[in-house]
Amino acid sequence: MTDSKGRSLEARVQEIEDVREITDVFFKWHYACTGGFNGKQAGRMEALECLTEDATIEIEALHKPGQGPRGREQYTQFWDYFYGDEGPLPYVFQTSVADKVEVNGDTAVHYTNMLGIFEFRGNGATIGLSQRINYLVRTPDGWRIQKTTQGGGLTTKIGDLQGNLNKLSEMAARTPWTYKG
Repeated sequence: MTDSKGRSLEARVQEIEDVREITDVFFKWHYACTGGFNGKQAGRMEALECLTEDATIEIEALHKPGQGPRGREQYTQFWDYFYGDEGPLPYVFQTSVADKVEVNGDTAVHYTNMLGIFEFRGNGATIGLSQRINYLVRTPDGWRIQKTTQGGGLTTKIGDLQGNLNKLSEMAARTPWTYKG
């Protein structure tokens, strides 16, 4: 094998490994977000391990562009408000249904369609498809999400959730994170 072919093969293998690690990071994100059944809490904190220290979360229905929580303190406060059996969003099941990853050296863009079933307290269950774009960077600890966006999609109400759902206690008094530009 020539040096050129060897370098080309190494680059292709590295890209395959990068794409796999990136999709694994977002799988971990979804897996940690999912809960509200079998004693598992929705929105477990290990989801935040997928983010860089300076990351931002932008959800179209909640944040104007550039006005989502940024940095570990803000996005942890944002996260703490919503999740767990005592939060306003105790039931979540979400997953990616399509993934496309474009790697450019130590940065990448991950395009994905997300399928989710959610039940906010008192609002009934919904099912939705939305599009997400994640911007990632390679760190010493592997690929991490520097910015995650959720924009556009469709949602509809569904019947009552069934299964081994967690028994909910009263909703805890919590203060949502708000943008203070």
